[in-house]
Amino acid sequence: MVCSFCNENECESWMKSYCVDCSMLRRMLVLHNPTECVDILKRCLIRNQEQITNKIKLELKTQDKELNDTSYNTPLPPLTRSKTK
Repeated sequence: MVCSFCNENECESWMKSYCVDCSMLRRMLVLHNPTECVDILKRCLIRNQEQITNKIKLELKTQDKELNDTSYNTPLPPLTRSKTK
């Protein structure tokens, strides 16, 4: 039997209508204020246009830095032992 909330996972047992993850979400909503839970999920999981733009800029900066990084061109020190002990 398929979960009645997510419609993807199998239910915990044949007598229950939710899968393990959905039943945990349901218990969290019962324990805490549902509007607070929704607000937290919106802040954490949903991005607005400004956040998307900032993320794109950050990714472009890291790509530029990787392209301009010349540390891989510097020679490595020799791998021989020194004669002084």
